[in-house]
Amino acid sequence: MKKSDYNAEWILIMGFIVSLAIIFLAILLNLSAAAVQTPSESVMDFPKSQIRDIQAELTDAAVKSNLEFDSDSESESAFEAKLDAIRKLAMARDGAVVEANLTYGRYADAEYVYAELTVHYNNGVTEYDGTYLLPKKL
Repeated sequence: MKKSDYNAEWILIMGFIVSLAIIFLAILLNLSAAAVQTPSESVMDFPKSQIRDIQAELTDAAVKSNLEFDSDSESESAFEAKLDAIRKLAMARDGAVVEANLTYGRYADAEYVYAELTVHYNNGVTEYDGTYLLPKKL
């Protein structure tokens, strides 16, 4: 009877196992590279400066519209006019929807009364909601 030589079979099996390990590592490396790319792109796509500009303009308009933070139709119309201009500009420039709501005297303490400004920004990719309290000394 002929004696079998298992050395050749052993070499083929080890080569197959090593090739599978290399393929697995290549797939793993490819997935990790894709995972690193996505968060860095989303950080770059976040409209931080647009949101800050809108927040600053609306805060200034809210403070200027009524220094006493009481409900006055003339001062509310000035704030609404500024908000309407910001809405149109954001839609034309970035294709973004901007909404804001200003509530006077919602919060108060011993020294301050606060107006609450809520801002909503949505450009189709990023949705941002912020609430800002604007103090006025009593």
